[in-house]
Amino acid sequence: LCALLAPILAPHSPTDQVLAEGLSGPSLTHPFGQDRLGRDLLSRTLYGGRISFWVATVAVSISLGIGLVVGAAAGHFGGWVDELVMRFVDILQAFPGILLAIAFAAIMGPSITNVVIALSLIGWVGYARLTRGQILVVREMEFVAAARALGGKDLRVIFRHLLPNIVGPVLVEASFGFAAVIVAEASLSFLGLGTQPPTPSW
Repeated sequence: LCALLAPILAPHSPTDQVLAEGLSGPSLTHPFGQDRLGRDLLSRTLYGGRISFWVATVAVSISLGIGLVVGAAAGHFGGWVDELVMRFVDILQAFPGILLAIAFAAIMGPSITNVVIALSLIGWVGYARLTRGQILVVREMEFVAAARALGGKDLRVIFRHLLPNIVGPVLVEASFGFAAVIVAEASLSFLGLGTQPPTPSW
């Protein structure tokens, strides 16, 4: 809420510099103090939240969408589809996610859009694995067998009966993923691959 209301709540512009006051401590005028360029840290914190929350929301939404579709397909169809998808997921999970994100962001160039793409490219694997596991349990239940017996097609069974019944654990995973994306975005921006100065982010 504070990030959304940053233009109203911020006491100063997040980019205005007062070099003579660099690294000043907290005061009534600057409650969080000032950075080395004399910029107000409270204002930069409020505006930085807008960028970080935007990146987290978009990256988690894309990752969640891909992970749900891929995981549901692997769990529902099984066989070679399951093997192919899960082995690919295993390969991606064999590498630290932040290193893959750094590699992708470095190849594509420094920008906030490329950070979202990089984090989405590696973020979907956890959702896919969780979705697959939940689908394997739910697909054996009686209501799914009844849906198939009534002539339900694969896509209808997946989207009408399977996915709505696994949404709880997936949303919990997404809440953890939201926080992880904020930390990853901060790490990439610290390395110069994300938000570019003077734009603030967490």
